[in-house]
Amino acid sequence: MPAPVASATPVATVPVLHTAADTVAVQRFLSRPDLVPPAIQVTTASAPTSPGLILLTPKATTNEQLGPLLVDDTGSPVWFASRGDKLRLVMNAQAQTYRGKPVMTWWEGAFIELGWGMGSVTIADQNYRKIAEVGTDRSVDLHAIKITPQNTIIVVTYRTTTPVPGQVNVRPIVENVVREIDIATGKVLMTWNSLEHIPVGESYLRSNEVTAWDYLHINAADLDAAGNIVISGRNTHTVYTLERGTGKILSRLGGKYSDYAMPADAVFAWQHNVRALPNGDISMFDNEAAAAFPPVPPTRPASRALILHLDKTAHTATVTRSASHPEGISTGAQGSNQLMPDGHIFVSWGQTGRFTEFDQNDKMIYDARFTGASVDTYVANRVDWHATPAEPPAIAARRSADGGVTAYASWNGATELRRWQLLTGPDRNHLTVATEVPRGGFETVITAPGAAFAAVRALSADGKVLKTSAVVPVPAT
Repeated sequence: MPAPVASATPVATVPVLHTAADTVAVQRFLSRPDLVPPAIQVTTASAPTSPGLILLTPKATTNEQLGPLLVDDTGSPVWFASRGDKLRLVMNAQAQTYRGKPVMTWWEGAFIELGWGMGSVTIADQNYRKIAEVGTDRSVDLHAIKITPQNTIIVVTYRTTTPVPGQVNVRPIVENVVREIDIATGKVLMTWNSLEHIPVGESYLRSNEVTAWDYLHINAADLDAAGNIVISGRNTHTVYTLERGTGKILSRLGGKYSDYAMPADAVFAWQHNVRALPNGDISMFDNEAAAAFPPVPPTRPASRALILHLDKTAHTATVTRSASHPEGISTGAQGSNQLMPDGHIFVSWGQTGRFTEFDQNDKMIYDARFTGASVDTYVANRVDWHATPAEPPAIAARRSADGGVTAYASWNGATELRRWQLLTGPDRNHLTVATEVPRGGFETVITAPGAAFAAVRALSADGKVLKTSAVVPVPAT
């Protein structure tokens, strides 16, 4: 079912307010002055997109507000949670299912300059209330957050350890630990240590004398149709399938020891966002470039959204989809690739701060970007998300030049909101409906004849009253 406030065809870009230095672009709202989300510019909107809202987790090196951000196809916010800044990051927001109900998950914590995070995963319900947190000891990495049908969660922890016995390298090595945790109790059901299963010789990342050697770098985790765990080793250019529970490696796709024959066009490198598709295929964002130290030259001239068909009898991998940006974008960090039910693919170009939709024929039909020069998002996804915030709608009221009332109405996160009623009256206890208007973006401007007090009432598509704001006085001047 489509997310209600998503526009099937983008029609406009949102207004942008620039800082004095003109380096950070944000959006501001009179009804919610506490929310200042990064602004988005839509540069291409040539055909109807897949249904759904766009879920982002903007981050930046500057001090603007950051956090989970849900927008429509015009780039206008539907929900924004200001939870982070350049020191406390919020990343990898996902719409998932927990205990049979839709939830929103995201990671927040500290980013380690070597390329991973130390934080926790928040799970929020359809009222945006936190119902669970995993990793309260700040042990969870940002890259892989997968809730399973058994109400457990698969997460990764990065840690530096002593050199592997028998290896020539004598410097610290970064080990990846995969854990499956029962969300309700916090009990760890499985622990898998990478150095016990994957030798450092599989890595394409050279060691150096400055930093610990991140030889594997797990940056995605998923479940295949059989319930096995699928993980992405970015620095080994390999997708591993692990037997759930035992951690035994069942297969390798790509890399130095692939169990599948890989024609030249199927070979990938430095990949992100690996997903196991229901038909057994694999999708990923194929970076083909590494944001690594020491630097590594790109493998291909451009990054791409890639889908591989796996023939598990013949042990071959063949390309079924490969889409690059018309501008030939190459990104060494982050990125995502989401196959939609209608055959479209929705792609984030990682550190460039851009996201794109391609149709069934891999033609670009939608392209957008953050206007702030330093803002990007780890992943971008279209989501079927329906929510009613626990907090009431917000209103700001002003006296207009002609003596009337100008009200600014918003309800952060309300996906079912379709229309606004403006209520006015001589006192707080005697308000009547002055006018009714359609929702007009995150903040809707409503005018009516003059009155001493005002409130706004949110309505659904069928006219049902969802919630009413507080009553506020209308300033005399």
